[in-house]
Amino acid sequence: MDWMKWLFSTWTMIRLSGLSGHFFMTISVLAGLLGSYPALKKQKARLHHVHLYSGWAGLLAIVLHATLIIVDTYAPLTIFEVLIPGQASYEPLWNAFGTISLYLFGFVLVTSDFLKETLGKTLWKLTHWLVLPAWLLMTAHGLFIGTDTGTLFTTVWYAVSTLTMFTLVLYRMRIRPMQRTRTSAKERSVVH
Repeated sequence: MDWMKWLFSTWTMIRLSGLSGHFFMTISVLAGLLGSYPALKKQKARLHHVHLYSGWAGLLAIVLHATLIIVDTYAPLTIFEVLIPGQASYEPLWNAFGTISLYLFGFVLVTSDFLKETLGKTLWKLTHWLVLPAWLLMTAHGLFIGTDTGTLFTTVWYAVSTLTMFTLVLYRMRIRPMQRTRTSAKERSVVH
């Protein structure tokens, strides 16, 4: 029964919710990027659902992570230390990164699901790009103060997720100019 006590301890739940938040947010951002690729047009609806649901699952996991840190008796932070970037008594910079990433992810999810029509397509797209700095901040937070950093699992996870993220972002940046060039060429051929 000691393993059950360990599994459901606050400390284990803090770690699991943090890693789960990173996992779901990574899946959400990757699915969003993949859904924008012309070659995956037939999978766009499925990828959108993965993008949407994993984003909300990630946000819930991150909120649970922050809440458990407040109630933890071993190394608790106050609600102000968790919610105000830079105020944490332990590792203020890396904790600030976690807090800011929570706010950025929350902002993007709320504006995307509830204010997309109000914002308009251009502003919505601009705000949606905030997930990239949010993801980087979240990853740095986990890497530099996560107690599981250095284990085989987290080392592989952070390496694979970071490599995949950078690859897909670079590819996305590469295909957009190519699509604009093709569109411009088509428009010129119609005019002439």
